[in-house]
Amino acid sequence: MSKPKLSKPAQKSQKAPSLLARLFGAEQPAATKPAQKYIGPAKTDSRDPRLLLAQQIRSIRAKLNPQILRLAEKVAKKGPPTTDQDRATLAIELFLAQKDDGGDFAAKLKAKLDARKRSSH
Repeated sequence: MSKPKLSKPAQKSQKAPSLLARLFGAEQPAATKPAQKYIGPAKTDSRDPRLLLAQQIRSIRAKLNPQILRLAEKVAKKGPPTTDQDRATLAIELFLAQKDDGGDFAAKLKAKLDARKRSSH
């Protein structure tokens, strides 16, 4: 029958010398470096996802018609249209915003609608 193997005693970590020992010149144990966490590759402008997203948003906004952006912001503030008249007004505003005639068609349409309103009253 063999003898059971005893585990090796755990190595005791060296305690820091007391204050008096440090005052009288006791050797300090070597300081260990704290473990560094891996933070991945350094973020450059080309790899930072926030900067990439902001750049994509700017490029999309630059392609959009500013009038349509204003209408979208108006809808976002007020919420979606609830009545049929609000929906129709929004549809007409979007249609007119897509015209590239400098607002001529919108002005003519508004003048005709105003004339129609005046004549019906």
